[in-house]
Amino acid sequence: MADRQYNSQSVHDKVISKTKNFINQNDYDIYENPGGYKNAGINDNYPDIILTLKGTTTVEFIIEVETSDSINLNEAINQWKKYSTEIRATFYLLVPYNFKNIASNLCRRIGISARMGTYQQDAFGNIINIIFD
Repeated sequence: MADRQYNSQSVHDKVISKTKNFINQNDYDIYENPGGYKNAGINDNYPDIILTLKGTTTVEFIIEVETSDSINLNEAINQWKKYSTEIRATFYLLVPYNFKNIASNLCRRIGISARMGTYQQDAFGNIINIIFD
């Protein structure tokens, strides 16, 4: 789990909750690990969101949600790299829209294979525009 400020942790958990509205729930079962919770894991890994094929334990996608203060070299080396190499599934990073290039550059620099998704917040703090590449 990243070291986040309290407000960022709230945003992080809102993004996790909101993301399921953008996923085809007819095809996938969705498991969430907001905050420090370990509701569902893959070996000793607890990505923020795990998607399995409906009714199976076959992991298809994992999604790691980051906030502006958790997109850094330490997080990339200690978590993203681990998830991208230890879990046999498509790995997505879901980051604030304005931080997509920073996250992509970190992945390239460290050799992390990740697809990108972005989200935005409106003036009221609502999570909007979740988009997966």
